Amino acid sequence: MIVETERLLIRKWNDEDAAAVAEIYLKPEVMEFIPGGVWSPDRTARIIARMRELDIEQGYGFYPVVVKSLGKVIGHCGLGHLEQTPEIEVAFVLDSPYWGKGYASEAARAILAHGFLKLNISRIVAVAFPQNARSIGVMRSIGMTPIGLAHHFGIEVVKYESLLEAP
Repeated sequence: MIVETERLLIRKWNDEDAAAVAEIYLKPEVMEFIPGGVWSPDRTARIIARMRELDIEQGYGFYPVVVKSLGKVIGHCGLGHLEQTPEIEVAFVLDSPYWGKGYASEAARAILAHGFLKLNISRIVAVAFPQNARSIGVMRSIGMTPIGLAHHFGIEVVKYESLLEAP
């Protein structure tokens, strides 16, 4: 397990997860603001395999988010390099029935703390399409600071950051 919160487990991927989450990443509303759009089940399996490799190579990555009371994976959250830059971003994708319940903020807040306290990362960023009000709301609710517009994934995005506070 990576992180546990009051309602969520954020753990490593297992062999059954790709099949269990494939339908999430097929939904246009879920993937609307993800560069490249929806993922086929085959692409989901390849991406999850790569997420598992990156976790081993880097010591961090993107992980399944499980609602403890349901025992169900509802998406993923974690840390990764922002588009092949040295910057580390927090990112999350959750299934639409779980929007508006605070799960994304709970998962992202826990991942930020994990990055700062366990991984000794000093700065974590997040980006979103300017029209992605939900993700921007999550970034604000977890205390990230807006730092302006940036160009990533071939488009202009809003960029936020969070810095490790000195003891």
